[in-house]
Amino acid sequence: MMDRNLKKAADRKLINLCSEIARPSGFGNRVRLFHRLSQVSPFPHLVGFSGLPSYEIYAEKRALISSDQNFLLRILYDQLSGRLEAHLLHPLEHKYRYAFIVLDSLNREFLTDHHGWATLDQFDDDRWLYSVYVSPPGAIFELKPGGQPVQIYAGESLKDCQLKTEFFSVGPQSTLKVQAVNLPESVEIKRMVLVIDGEETLIAVPRKDLAFYELPEGACCLRIYLYE
Repeated sequence: MMDRNLKKAADRKLINLCSEIARPSGFGNRVRLFHRLSQVSPFPHLVGFSGLPSYEIYAEKRALISSDQNFLLRILYDQLSGRLEAHLLHPLEHKYRYAFIVLDSLNREFLTDHHGWATLDQFDDDRWLYSVYVSPPGAIFELKPGGQPVQIYAGESLKDCQLKTEFFSVGPQSTLKVQAVNLPESVEIKRMVLVIDGEETLIAVPRKDLAFYELPEGACCLRIYLYE
């Protein structure tokens, strides 16, 4: 009986440990979004993108805006597919490209693409709309074959941040090791996103500011986005 109780306690401990590992880390740098009563976009020049689907197939479900009115998040319903789409807008490109949309009450996060778009899940009700945040990149680095990472954007807290990178192979698979260094003591990197050739994205939750990525064959231009 004692051995069985010990085994059950060990199993519970293992389950709790796995839950902690699986639970997403909270972003330290995030912006709260609030409901916007007016549905008129303050960014008319960003409403239509060449090559993207016509807005005629979308119905706007809700618009959310930051307190400084720089971020606008449009929640759209795709009437053809039945999916919810999120369209993030900001006057600065690096604020809406590859930004995380965080649904705090559901402990979920979605990464926007180069245009600020993200596909959301279907939800049973609209309560998730009352706790929405945006976490934009805190720093962006570019890494070309044979070169060192070059910082192309950084916010105030990451202006002195640098990346150490290393490529190594195990069989035919190439792996990229990335470590953020020279960080302020108060800053922790919560996510690293690798954008490959402007298309494919790989998301990592770093441990001690260190992440690994398995690269597809022929990967060329790499950009690394850091999130606090």
